[in-house]
Amino acid sequence: MDACDLLHMQEYLSQFVGGEIILNRQYWNEGIAIIILNNPSKRNAMSGKMMIDLRNCIEELENWKEGKAVIIHGEGGNFCSGGDLDLARKTGCPEGASIMSTWMMATLKRLSELKMLSVCIARGPTLGGGAELSVFCDYILVADDVKYGFVHGKMGIITAWGGGTKLMQKIGHNKAMYLFLTSKVLSAEECVNLGIAEKVVSSTNSVKDAVLWLNEYLIHHYQVIRSFKELVNTSKAGGDEVACFSCERSLISVLWGGEVNKKMLSENIKHC
Repeated sequence: MDACDLLHMQEYLSQFVGGEIILNRQYWNEGIAIIILNNPSKRNAMSGKMMIDLRNCIEELENWKEGKAVIIHGEGGNFCSGGDLDLARKTGCPEGASIMSTWMMATLKRLSELKMLSVCIARGPTLGGGAELSVFCDYILVADDVKYGFVHGKMGIITAWGGGTKLMQKIGHNKAMYLFLTSKVLSAEECVNLGIAEKVVSSTNSVKDAVLWLNEYLIHHYQVIRSFKELVNTSKAGGDEVACFSCERSLISVLWGGEVNKKMLSENIKHC
């Protein structure tokens, strides 16, 4: 989208206020950012303002060159119950649908393309747009109290933010079709069994549990982590073998003989 389109969409969405999305720096020095959806009176449903906030947070993370990971979760007892129903009622026309869908697809695509790991903590009601948001992350951790579902069909719609496509990529077409057409609400164990989530975490200490889980993935220097993530992004984007080889060659050309590589070689590290 060009700058004119972007400005028009931002002005349109900014009319629909309520809630906020916060970039928390509690674990910043460890290379971990935290994005918090904060609209608890509406179970963290996404308003137009929050959609703009989310884009701003992601832009800041794109410019954070030392970042290793971002955790996304909701304030209070749940992650996200989808789009704000007030927003849905007031934008119930083709133009409104197009603006919201285009904005969120572009924003969440940028989330998935960050050169850092992304982890969603799905707690409590994680429904509709909330489920869509989650599947743009590299990993989903589900709390023991999660109620997770692509319930769009019950509202007479389909997925709006690109989450339908991402779910099919994640668990396959047949399993995704089952969830779309039944609007089944899943438990934590069912999310893990279907391959949607990696692990069940405590609903009372979900952020700490997520940080502990992430630490195993974050043992390397941020340049190494970000380079591997860029390679994975290239493959996920549909890059063929030639494109992936080219990406890998470009990345190793920067790291090979670099300061991090020299430091590791000087320490004579044993691998087993």
